Formats: sequence, structure tokens, C-alpha cells
Amino acid sequence: PGGRDIYSQLTSSPSSSSSIPEESNLRSSFSELVELQHELNEDVRFTRASVETLSVSPGSGEESLWTTVRLWQSYSEQRLVARQNELQKEFQDKLLKYLTKEKGVKEEELPSAIGFRDLSPALQKEVQELQNRMSIGLQPLILESTLTMQKILEAPDHKERLELLRYFVDAEKGRLAAKKILSGMFKSGGEVEEEEEEDDEEEDNA
Repeated sequence: PGGRDIYSQLTSSPSSSSSIPEESNLRSSFSELVELQHELNEDVRFTRASVETLSVSPGSGEESLWTTVRLWQSYSEQRLVARQNELQKEFQDKLLKYLTKEKGVKEEELPSAIGFRDLSPALQKEVQELQNRMSIGLQPLILESTLTMQKILEAPDHKERLELLRYFVDAEKGRLAAKKILSGMFKSGGEVEEEEEEDDEEEDNA
């Protein structure tokens, strides 16, 4: 009986079939997030078409909010894998350079595996640092993926679930907005340096 009660609570529809403000708010936040993802050319991102088909309705059908919850969970998991691959590739590039440049191994003769003790002291340190970075960098993503579903499952009603999911969308939007600002700062810094170099050249020519 208790299980049926919980299921009914999670999938129940409000008496009115009209949309509520929280549904529109979630759609709006999601749309802004998708635009940011495409503007920054994120590796893991939603399609623009997903904005129009975003499911926010109550109930348990294909157009229900639960479809979007599963979509968000999949997105969180893909971000985690992408970040993990990014950190691993960084080390693999250094390992490849070590084997080909310092050890003189030809690319077609590269071993399929290499032991920790066979690495140089510098690369052994890199491995240890990579493990620490992965632990520190990936833990928040793991927690986010787990807590998102846990919090939404604990929400008492459809409105609360909408607000929670919007909170997670807004948090991701904030992360990308900060990334955009940093990217702009680096670009501006490059332009300033170029202008200074041009000014120096003009002074030298004068």
C-alpha cells in the first residue's frame, strides 16, 4: 500500500490541465542554457530542437516532467564521462611524448600497456596528481548526478519538482556564464597584448 501511495503521489496530475508558471519558468531557463551551450560550443550539450519538445507536464507519460528528469540525469552522467576523458587525454598526450621523444619508441611500436614503475619520476608524479585531480574534479559531478534524482524523488508535488529541476538548470547556466566571462577576459587580454606590441613597433620605427 505504501509503495502504491508513493507512486500515485509521484505521477498524479493536478485537477487543471492548464500549464502553471513553474513550467514556463523551467522552459525559459532551459532555453537560455541551451543557447549558452551552443555559444560556447560545449562538447556535451542539448540540441536546440530539445527546447521545443521539453517535457514539463505532470503525470507519468512521455510528455511528463519525468522524461526531462531522466534527460537531465543522462546529461549529468555524460558531463562526468567527458570530464574524465579530458583529464585522461591530457596525461596520455604527455605519456605519448615521453615514449616517442625521450624513449625513441616509434608510434607503430607503442605498447598496449605500460607499468607505473616503467614511467619516469616526473610521469609517476603526473599519475598521482591526475588521480588527485580526478578525485577532486569529478566528485562534485558525481554528487550532482546522485543528489539531483534524490531531491526530485523526495519532492512532495509537481510544482516542487519543477522548481528543483529549474534550480539545477540555473546552476549549470551560472557555471557556463562564468566560463563565458573568463573566455572573454582571455580574448580581451590577447587583444591588449597585440595592441601594445603594435605600439612598440611604431615607436621603434619612429
